[in-house]
Amino acid sequence: MIPAQSIMQRPAADATRSRIQRAIKVCTLFDGASRATREAAANAADIDIVNGGATIAEQGTAALALLILGRGRARLERQTADGRSIPLGYRGSGEILGESCLTRQATHAETATAMEETELVRIPHTAINDFMHDDPGLAPAIFSLLLQRTRETEDRIESLLFRNVEGRVVEFLLKAADRWGVPSPKGTLISAPITHMEIAQAIGSTRETVTLTLGSLRKEGLLDVSGRRLIVKSREGLAQKP
Repeated sequence: MIPAQSIMQRPAADATRSRIQRAIKVCTLFDGASRATREAAANAADIDIVNGGATIAEQGTAALALLILGRGRARLERQTADGRSIPLGYRGSGEILGESCLTRQATHAETATAMEETELVRIPHTAINDFMHDDPGLAPAIFSLLLQRTRETEDRIESLLFRNVEGRVVEFLLKAADRWGVPSPKGTLISAPITHMEIAQAIGSTRETVTLTLGSLRKEGLLDVSGRRLIVKSREGLAQKP
C-alpha cells in the first residue's frame, strides 16, 4: 500500500516537472536536441519562483547553471569599472540567461534582475557540458545563440551611435511589439508592462525625454496606452519614422 504522504506529495512533484518540461520545450536552445537530452535536462533541472526586483544572476559571480525563464521577464545590465550601469536588454519566457557556462566561462558577464514574478529553471553547467559533448544536435542552436548575442550587441552600438532618441524609442517599441505583442482592437498591445524609466535605461536616455517622445508619438496617432501597457497602433507608421 502506498503511504498517504507519498500520494499527497506526488501532484506537487508532477506539477513541478511539468513546468520544467514546458520551459525546456519553449526554449529554442533545445529545438535540435534529442528527446533523450531533453528528458535528461528535465531530470537534472530544478525550478525557483523569484520576486520582481530580485537578482537572478550577478556579474562576476560563478556561472554554475544555465537559466531558462519559464515565465516572466528579466533585465540585463553590466557594471563598468567606474560603477556605471550599462543596460543590455531584456529576456522573456523561453529565453536563457547564464549562457557564460555554454562557453565554459567561470563567471557571469552581466547582472540579470527579475522585472516581475519569474519562474526560473536551472540546469547545472556540469549537465550542460555533458549534453554538448554527447548530443551534436545542440551545437547549431548554441552557435546560433552566440551569433544572436553578438548581433544584438552590434545593433545596440549602431543604434546608440547613429539614431536620435526618437529613433531609439521607435526601435525599442517595434522590437517590444515583435516580442510581447498581442492583437488588440487598436493595434498591437505590448503585453509586458514596460515603464518609461525602463525604456530610458534600455536606450540610454532619460525618463523625461522618453515621456515626451511617447507623447509625441501618441499625438501622431502611432501609439496609444491601455493602463500600464503600450499599444502600437501602426507598425508601418513607426517603421517609417526617420
